[in-house]
Amino acid sequence: MKTFGWLGGVVLLFLAGCRYTFLPLDPGKPLTPERPFVVARLEKGAEEAILVLRVERLPSPGYLHLKWFREEALLQEKTLFLEEVGSYRVSFPLSQGYHRLVGLWVEGVLFQLDLGMPRLPDPDEEEKKGNGQEG
Repeated sequence: MKTFGWLGGVVLLFLAGCRYTFLPLDPGKPLTPERPFVVARLEKGAEEAILVLRVERLPSPGYLHLKWFREEALLQEKTLFLEEVGSYRVSFPLSQGYHRLVGLWVEGVLFQLDLGMPRLPDPDEEEKKGNGQEG
């Protein structure tokens, strides 16, 4: 009986040292993600921006909500019904300034694309103003 206990201890010590020991040995196939996988690109034209969207994986048909912003202002909202894997094109009006396109799937952000440079505060001006404390 002592030999069996000693042999069992050696086996347990050996198994604990194995790096890739999983129980069960075959974990099975992982679940597919609930959100689609898309490749999105924003192309700049003369008077419009064109969204080129390629859907690689679509768990189920649904609506893709597109929100088009200029600076902080919402310019346009569009809804695109994605029914199957494939390519889609949507155009948006383009003017001077910074533009942003946000794609929402079931109220979660799926992608964000930008065109132009955002207006950021001048760091030297902020330093001159101070942070509200005197000292």
